[in-house]
Amino acid sequence: MKQLWNIHLKADSIWIKWVHHFYLQDTNIWTVPLQQTSSPIWKSFIKLRDRLLDDCGGQLAVISLLQSWVNTTKPFSANAYEYLRTKGIPISWVNMVCESWCLPRHSFILWLALLKRLRTRDRLYFVDIDVSCVFCQDHEESHNHLFFACSWTSLLWMKVKSWLRLSKGMTTINSAVWGLYLKGKTAVTRMKKVSLSIVVYLIWEERNRKVFKNSCSLVEPIFRRFQVLFHMILRFHQRDLPILNAN
Repeated sequence: MKQLWNIHLKADSIWIKWVHHFYLQDTNIWTVPLQQTSSPIWKSFIKLRDRLLDDCGGQLAVISLLQSWVNTTKPFSANAYEYLRTKGIPISWVNMVCESWCLPRHSFILWLALLKRLRTRDRLYFVDIDVSCVFCQDHEESHNHLFFACSWTSLLWMKVKSWLRLSKGMTTINSAVWGLYLKGKTAVTRMKKVSLSIVVYLIWEERNRKVFKNSCSLVEPIFRRFQVLFHMILRFHQRDLPILNAN
């Protein structure tokens, strides 16, 4: 991209002068046609030029765009990268997973759950195993079932919502992300985000305990563990509360 701009400016370079003499001659970089006999690197320049012309709608618009990159404080290459890189769909739950108050292992499991990448039994189709939920034994174990369609996990989630005084339904993990998505950095806002990561982690931990150790606790002990982790994280960050309230 920068070389296109240098060719346009006729920068003082032996290679630029050679390009003007051999490829451009009496034309310019924006109008010169692509020759099949050209070198691969020159063909890549022309393809990039054609993309810019198509995107911007003309030669003057491309020149204006590149000139704006030169005039900014950011490096030219940084602007070019931002323009050319493939941009994905914005992730709605990124602030939930990246909440700094969450414990790293909690954030990691929440991230996998939101991506549906946990090794739930419905994904182990290549192994001859029972795919029923380890908690209720009534339905196939899947991400949607574990969070929170299962009678066992939904009861735990209901207890957590009641304890936190959350009135929204949030019967799925995605609806919980939207329901708990709050702007701001107050302790209340952050702990609501933390609560979801704790619940998801405890459910997955208890599921693995049942699978590999054939032992499963009742909902009440897991709920008490949630409360312990909740207060532990809150107290750890209490030193930040005066700063948060001041902001």
